[in-house]
Amino acid sequence: MADLGERVTRDLTIRYIAVLAVLGFVALVSFVGLTRVIGELDGSGERINVAGRQRMLVERVAFAANRLALAGPGRHDETARMLVAGLDQLEESHVRLLFDRLPADVVPIFFDAPWRLDADMRAFIAHGRDLVRRRPPIAAIDIDLLAISAAASQPLLDRLDEVTIRLQRHAQTMTDRLMLLQAVSLAVGLGTLILSAFGVFRPMVRRLRQDISERFRSAQDLRESEERLWRILEESPMGVSASRRSDGKVVFANTRFTEILGMPREEFIGSIARDHYVDKAQREAVLNSLRRDGLIDDAEVEFRRRNGEAFWSLLTIRSTHFQREPVNLAWIYDITERKLAEQQILLAAKVLENVSEGVVITDSQNKIIFVNPAFSNITEYSRDDVLGSNPKFLSSGRHDQDFYNAMWAKLRRTGNWSGEVWNRRKSGEFFAEWLSITMIRDAVGAVTHYVAVFTDITHRKEDEARVWRQANYDALTGLPNRSLFLDRLAQAVRQARREAKGFALMFLDLDGFKQVNDTLGHAAGDVLLQQTAVRLSECMRGSDTLARLAGDEFVVILQGVRGRQDPTIVAGKILEQLSRPYPLDGGDAQIQGSIGIAIFPDDSESGEGLLKLADEAMYAVKRQGKNGFRFAGEIRPSSDQSS
Repeated sequence: MADLGERVTRDLTIRYIAVLAVLGFVALVSFVGLTRVIGELDGSGERINVAGRQRMLVERVAFAANRLALAGPGRHDETARMLVAGLDQLEESHVRLLFDRLPADVVPIFFDAPWRLDADMRAFIAHGRDLVRRRPPIAAIDIDLLAISAAASQPLLDRLDEVTIRLQRHAQTMTDRLMLLQAVSLAVGLGTLILSAFGVFRPMVRRLRQDISERFRSAQDLRESEERLWRILEESPMGVSASRRSDGKVVFANTRFTEILGMPREEFIGSIARDHYVDKAQREAVLNSLRRDGLIDDAEVEFRRRNGEAFWSLLTIRSTHFQREPVNLAWIYDITERKLAEQQILLAAKVLENVSEGVVITDSQNKIIFVNPAFSNITEYSRDDVLGSNPKFLSSGRHDQDFYNAMWAKLRRTGNWSGEVWNRRKSGEFFAEWLSITMIRDAVGAVTHYVAVFTDITHRKEDEARVWRQANYDALTGLPNRSLFLDRLAQAVRQARREAKGFALMFLDLDGFKQVNDTLGHAAGDVLLQQTAVRLSECMRGSDTLARLAGDEFVVILQGVRGRQDPTIVAGKILEQLSRPYPLDGGDAQIQGSIGIAIFPDDSESGEGLLKLADEAMYAVKRQGKNGFRFAGEIRPSSDQSS
């Protein structure tokens, strides 16, 4: 016993010294790894360079945009190409920076108020691309040119400067932290080695000597416990049997084993264990695995009961001794019902693989555990891309948190939810889906899974939006048409009555438009109407409504006005805008406008009455020389009105 203790102690000492050497090596590798990580921080310099380069590109785009406005027909295409190149480089660098792993304090600059760099940058690029599509000449007050110049003058540059500053500050902070971590790791590693040498080695040796002595004392206890073990196996809920390795005869079987086989214990004891397999192929597979590995763990094997019925079992075999003879100790667990359930699950899986609807199954923590091929076809994400992920990575950003809170509240309350959701494909494209989510609970009511089924309805939504726009907007000018105008007029009347406020209705007809059509052609007339829509929009506020009724007739709803002061100012601006020459392909055109104005509720308390009065006031202006405006209260009522 003493020799054994000394040998084990010597072997363990050698191993412990080896462990110390490994710990020292690991500490050294950790130090080298941390140093390399610090070196990798240089990559953050690339993000800083990209942010700085964006500032230069913004200024270049603004310069090119102004050159484009000043360029003559001969230089327009060349300047436009230079502007497009700058926009492409700016968009590429912005997307590259946006999808990089940005620090937490940099992300708000892109998306949160008051910065919103992402929205401003996209708007800046969109204005630039809209400007490129303009046909020369480009007006100095072009809305896109003004927007580009305003953004490049300061706000956009300030945001880019803030991004660069925060990236530099983050890089410095990470460098300081990693250097501190490097020093701490080295100190901890060295301290661990020193403490292990003095505080662990000697106590461990003493403990090992005690353990070896105790091992011999426990051997006797082990022999005494063998009988208790066999008694425990007899009471096991799993079938347990033991067969001699020499001849394969069964020498022990508990009650549960014989119940599973439907065979009396007296008949089973002494039988050959291998005779109870369903076929020779399975028997040979088990024996070969046992010879190769010396054990079997949870093998699915088919056995036969005494009445000839086959059943599936989970088989585990270990080598041991029974009554001083080597035996194979076998545990079996009847899994026939589980196999039937697996077949049903396999059938269900085959069905899910072939349906056209996307199917997602998540666990109780909302982690994806299954998706069908239709999911990948719709979202462009493969199964390997999403397993273990939370489905929120599909979020498009079009729904606020209140939407998802309401969805989860109903799901927890009723166990299911359905509705329209906008999500994002792997390519970044938005798509609409009709989504149904069902909560799955176990026998005690605990949530185990969530099953989501969805259908791509993007084309249907696009068709609905297109039909709605065609029905409500003028195809030539893009302004609301008569149908949408009348709806907004009714809304304005209801709101004004509810809030006890007033508004003005302006009816505008162009003077001289027919002459433009007759002399320059209908194409030139269409261009003039489009330019008129732009000029009128510049005179409106965001809360006002500008619409084209038909031909050269336009109407305006001015919200929140009382009296005639605000309508007078707006009418003056409109007449001034209309009086400026219109540059058309066949030459410059000159038109004017006649405007009739009706006030709610002073002139009428109905939308129909306001429209009629404004129309009559406009015709009164035409009769008295055109190019002016008049309020409905300034004209005498017609005979039909007085009656």
